[in-house]
Amino acid sequence: MPVDNPKSVRALVVDDDPDIREFVSDLLESAGCEVRSAADGGQALIEARKFRPDIVYLDIRIPEQFGWLVCAKLKLIDPSPTVVLMTGLVCDELDDFSNFVKADDVLRKPFSAEDVLAFIPGVPV
Repeated sequence: MPVDNPKSVRALVVDDDPDIREFVSDLLESAGCEVRSAADGGQALIEARKFRPDIVYLDIRIPEQFGWLVCAKLKLIDPSPTVVLMTGLVCDELDDFSNFVKADDVLRKPFSAEDVLAFIPGVPV
């Protein structure tokens, strides 16, 4: 994601847990990002088409469509956004699945503010 100014970063946060969605959204907004959010896979795909995010923070376990499927669909629509999968899952195949759906990275829960902001260029962590 070739962006030098965090104010120009458009971020989509997708998680069915309103506390996590709000935490990540508030962090990104405080860093100067333009943020939209969604609570499920269907909403995520609609928002992504309308909003055209630079980065997507995407929970793996969300209603309607698992994050894996949403990630694959997002990358088919437009391969340019960075997709960071968020998960509390612990499994040996996590990296293999992430690579298969073309996710750019995995953010393991619980995560810190610094972990979230590390994906935004120009934001000191």
